[in-house]
Amino acid sequence: MIRLQKVAKVYDGGIVALRDVEMDVRRGEFVFLVGPSGSGKSTLIRMCLREEKVTRGKIWIAGKDITKMPAWKVPYLRRGVGTVFQDFKLLPTKTVAENVAFALKVTGCPRSIVRHQVPQVLELVGLSAKADRYPRQLSGGEQQRVSIARAFVNRPPILMADEPTGNLDPATSVGIMRLLDRINRTGTTVMMATHDHAIVDAMRRRVVQLDRGRVVRDQTASGYEPVNDPLEP
Repeated sequence: MIRLQKVAKVYDGGIVALRDVEMDVRRGEFVFLVGPSGSGKSTLIRMCLREEKVTRGKIWIAGKDITKMPAWKVPYLRRGVGTVFQDFKLLPTKTVAENVAFALKVTGCPRSIVRHQVPQVLELVGLSAKADRYPRQLSGGEQQRVSIARAFVNRPPILMADEPTGNLDPATSVGIMRLLDRINRTGTTVMMATHDHAIVDAMRRRVVQLDRGRVVRDQTASGYEPVNDPLEP
């Protein structure tokens, strides 16, 4: 589903973000990206979304080599990859339902499908009763649930999350992780960057650890060992 082959990223000024990263993520896997700040986690996710271009190497997403993909095709790539961020990125002037529906409308989805799928996904994330609320009327955890609903409403085969619990308290974070786990169990491949070792240890899924742009650990779920990174706070 996701393949990185000898991927490197060097920014202007010679700052190296990723060094020859090799990784294969199978369909339906849940993979955590862990490592200290500056290790390359967010850069890796941005490159899989073609928000950043590789300096060297190749990335395949759902069988497509996105390193050779022309710019006009990138929006179509992103329609097949749901994204969730730390800061929610909700539209403040739209209701919960309108925020979720927006993700379908920008793809030209028929109104009948929008009317059918938005209530379904709001029920999945537990926000059916708050469909008419605005983001300012929601808690942080509820806003993140809207963000996840928006990312999942068109049933993408891949969902990428960059520190989705970073602004949330521990109890709320548990609820968000249960939701992502539920989505993963529908068959969606999930790749999530996080600093939260408690979440990683509780979930017991595959862990890819980065340090200074290199993969220093790739632990499968079956051979899981708790994360113990002395560089992490």
